[in-house]
Amino acid sequence: MELMRLDFNNPAAREVILGEGTVRSSAEYGWDALYFEHREGDSFETVEHVMDGHYLMVKLNPMSRAERRLDGKTQLEIQRRGAVAYIPNGCMHRVRYLTPLGGLLLLTLPSETIDQVAGELGVDQFRGVPAFADNEDPFVLAAAEALDRELADGNPHGALFAQTYAKVLAAHIVTRHRYPKSKSGRLPALSPAKLRWLDQYIESTLSHPISLAELAHQVGLSEYHFCRVFKGATGMSPYNYVLRKRIEFARLCLAADHTSIQDVAFMTGFGDPIQFAKQFKRLSGMTPSAYRLSCKKTPPSTYTPLFDI
Repeated sequence: MELMRLDFNNPAAREVILGEGTVRSSAEYGWDALYFEHREGDSFETVEHVMDGHYLMVKLNPMSRAERRLDGKTQLEIQRRGAVAYIPNGCMHRVRYLTPLGGLLLLTLPSETIDQVAGELGVDQFRGVPAFADNEDPFVLAAAEALDRELADGNPHGALFAQTYAKVLAAHIVTRHRYPKSKSGRLPALSPAKLRWLDQYIESTLSHPISLAELAHQVGLSEYHFCRVFKGATGMSPYNYVLRKRIEFARLCLAADHTSIQDVAFMTGFGDPIQFAKQFKRLSGMTPSAYRLSCKKTPPSTYTPLFDI
């Protein structure tokens, strides 16, 4: 009898194997880069199945005991906060909780993403080695909790947020769970000239969505390498850099006092004026309307940029 295949992007297959218990998931936001789910419950058990994609299970709380079967091997797990199980694409899997499940964060990455990142890292023919949830992985826990907060907030940062985390987590899987191990390729640098070109590109397209893929393409790098060298050159992620560019331009528009706040939101690439106001206050310390009012009392010649970008 052929084993069932767990495809997290297939709601029917997900419900048959995992049952109820989903608190929130990325399904309603249409993330293509990865699937994410926050799950809670008491008892939990699956039938044996085959994973479709590369799967990470992250334990939240409380501590639990579980019996997991991976690729023909069964092991008792003592799951503490931050414990992570990794199940590669095509691996046979089954789990049964002996104590209450509590909270879990689950995510899967497409095989294509893993293979692409592996190639960029100089790893040929990546083969994932399954890992039981008997060790904590603070890096994956922090990434999973960031994804969970993003969904809890209504995904205000859009698809770029998921794309960035998908690449970073794929690199983590390749470097931590591969066999045999091989040396990664040399990391290219982001020259000052390329950074200036990126600045010009970003400033000319601020009113439109700017994806990670577009930015990486502008300087001829893969998305994963681009994220690493960009942060090394600027001290921040591409997402945060673009966000600060948007807010800085919004400050100039608001100071001009001839455009509505809603139009400023659209001009600076925020499709939703509510999200614009939220991000503007978070980064500048005041609402757009309060900032505009303060500009009426300050001569234009005294304008000081908020960010050093």
